[in-house]
Amino acid sequence: MARTMSTEEYQDLGKSYYKQKQYEKAVKAFTTGIEAAVIPSVTLYDYRAASYEKLADFNAAVKDGRETIRLNKRDVRGYLRTASVLKKMNKLDIALNIYKYGLKNVPVDNKDFKLLQQLHDQLTRKLSPAKAVDPFTILPVELVEMIIGYLPFKNMVNCLRVSRGWKSYLTKRPKLWTNLDLSGAKKPVSRVFIRHAVDWAERGVTHLIVHRFQHTDVLRNIATTCKRLTDIEILSLPLMLSETLIEVAQCALHLKRLIIRHDISLDTATEILRRRPTLEHVEFTSITSIVPADGRPEWRGPFPCLHTLHMNGPPGGLNMSSLDVRPLLVQSPALRSFALSCCSGFLTHPESTILCERALTSLILKDVAFITFPRLPPTLKRLVLQSSRPLYLPRGPTMFRSHWEQASWNQAIQSYLPELTHLSLREMVDLTPEFFEALLDIYSDDNGGELKRIEEDQRTPLQHLSLAVLPHASSLFGAGGLLSSPRILTQSLTSLDIAALPCTDDDVEALLGHPTSLQSIDLSSTKVTGAGVKMLVDGLPGLRVLKVDNCRHISSRDAIAYAERKGVAVSCQMGDSFGGARKVRYG
Repeated sequence: MARTMSTEEYQDLGKSYYKQKQYEKAVKAFTTGIEAAVIPSVTLYDYRAASYEKLADFNAAVKDGRETIRLNKRDVRGYLRTASVLKKMNKLDIALNIYKYGLKNVPVDNKDFKLLQQLHDQLTRKLSPAKAVDPFTILPVELVEMIIGYLPFKNMVNCLRVSRGWKSYLTKRPKLWTNLDLSGAKKPVSRVFIRHAVDWAERGVTHLIVHRFQHTDVLRNIATTCKRLTDIEILSLPLMLSETLIEVAQCALHLKRLIIRHDISLDTATEILRRRPTLEHVEFTSITSIVPADGRPEWRGPFPCLHTLHMNGPPGGLNMSSLDVRPLLVQSPALRSFALSCCSGFLTHPESTILCERALTSLILKDVAFITFPRLPPTLKRLVLQSSRPLYLPRGPTMFRSHWEQASWNQAIQSYLPELTHLSLREMVDLTPEFFEALLDIYSDDNGGELKRIEEDQRTPLQHLSLAVLPHASSLFGAGGLLSSPRILTQSLTSLDIAALPCTDDDVEALLGHPTSLQSIDLSSTKVTGAGVKMLVDGLPGLRVLKVDNCRHISSRDAIAYAERKGVAVSCQMGDSFGGARKVRYG
């Protein structure tokens, strides 16, 4: 057909053929009109799509329908035509998505918007199950409680809004409400809801996590009426008064575990322990000040059940030079885990043996000013020591620069640690292989008698080692190196952190000469190159995490990409520590 007519004339001709049901001629007319137009109109594509639909050429019809949508997203015709054809092709899910896309783009005031909405709703109902079944009506009560029990408390509360039936069902299951967890609250929690929750639990609340709740009188009532309340964790509490915390601890007669992440004074902490001496697990994560005028809190015990005690000062460090926690440790014979952080003074003294007199399995001392290296108990399995100021260690059994270094050596040599599996030392100077040997491999009695070596069948290899120290050694992993102890580089070692230590590719090669099961390694701020990274990936089949932040000798991304292809998660951030250059993230 010669192009002797305008686009509008071809469009009218195609309509005429369509009305006469001559659909093939209509397609040809509309196609010629599209080819003749500088910018084809939506109408041409829509009519050609309709002609293709009549000819049962559904793929061509959908193609033209999508082109109609592309030309003008606000025109409803493209969505109606495309979805109609897709429904004939039995592609109902795709048709529903077309309707949804149209509802987002077509103006609400369009005269055909309601039609689009109706077709969308009809198809939605068609795709919905023929009959919705309430799972609560067919599942056993025990199974429902088990399923709901896996939900976070916030989600369980949301289930109350599903229907009256669900609310009635859930509120009649006391076991579901014994753990009141408000940690997911995004706005203040009302006292009415807490009162209802306690009633739904039939006053059998056992665990309580407080957040965004300011009604302290309700907390006191819960502590008094819920006789089985054993765990309380306070994340935040506006206008919290010391008296309230003390009263809550005193009223909860069976309270075993108390965690306060809200700011409290040291005087409040001591009073809580005095009023509830049967506590087993206590964490004060933000002790802000010392209230007593003389600065010396009184630990009035005993605390026969206390097995876990964690106390954290403020970031700047709580002045504990006048704080003596030795009476607290003396009155806690069952203590197994002790953590203290952010303190400018501490109890360690050459004559102090208080730590080794407790059967501690975990000892964490962070940002604490050590006078000497502490003497440690033989039951210890986890040890974290981080000095708030550099602690100088002796370089050997006879190389003492002060009587403090001699005291540190004696404390280390008298620490018998056969069960230690996790070790972290930070902010210590002149760490030598000899000191490591004194700490891990040999020991002597209290009288400084003959040195004895821990037998192989009596010692437990390390599983985790983290060092942020200034070493005094010729190498790290070689013979006579810093980490040459027989308890370190074994099959049990799964995690190693030696960031900022003088580690090179030669040290990496030496490390791979030992049989380890390393899964995580931190080599940040070392001299390792890309070749060292590849050696680690090839030599450690179990490696899963590798940190090489600020390793300036890694000159390209090739080694990082190689590690990623092997399934290793790599962290490689460059620039922040060296002149403020642009940060580059690999992995």
